[in-house]
Amino acid sequence: MTGKKLLERLGELLDLGAKRRKKKIDELEKLVDQIRKKEKAILAKCRKVGKGEKRDMLKKRYQILHAQRNKGRKALKKLEG
Repeated sequence: MTGKKLLERLGELLDLGAKRRKKKIDELEKLVDQIRKKEKAILAKCRKVGKGEKRDMLKKRYQILHAQRNKGRKALKKLEG
């Protein structure tokens, strides 16, 4: 192989890593968005429900989803940066 072809091949191989990272970033963004939507839905339910065990359960689910979304956002920043 000539030097030019080797450089082209190397560029393609390096680009594959970028493509994989971009794909992972896109998937993670979708997941974070889905979690955000679930989080809002649970928060709306929590506001409608009166006091009691059901409200406490919804608050705990909200807190779990919020922590997961924050973890996902941190992972996104790491991948992007």
